[in-house]
Amino acid sequence: MDSVNKNILALRNSIQKCQIYKEYRKQRAIINSNPELAERVKRFRADNFRLQNESQKGTLLQNAQQLAKESAELRRNPEVNAYLDAELALCRLVQQICKSITEGIEIDIPGF
Repeated sequence: MDSVNKNILALRNSIQKCQIYKEYRKQRAIINSNPELAERVKRFRADNFRLQNESQKGTLLQNAQQLAKESAELRRNPEVNAYLDAELALCRLVQQICKSITEGIEIDIPGF
């Protein structure tokens, strides 16, 4: 297990040094410099997460439409747009890492 933990730390350090992570941190700092905007973005992200991960029978379409409207409005702000793009790039990097790890070991994960 020591070898695994050592490699996890090395991977984390590598991520922290990559341009994707640096850009995310930069954009997060810009958003956080405006507390009102940061709170609005935080609420949007939470609503988006809930929409994608919770079963909301009957209101799914309405909630998705409302979220799309909020997204379009928020993304008109270049700072918000840059932050959300940077966050998405970082999430995709983490997903790619997880996929690479699980593909390299024999573990049964149901496909979609």
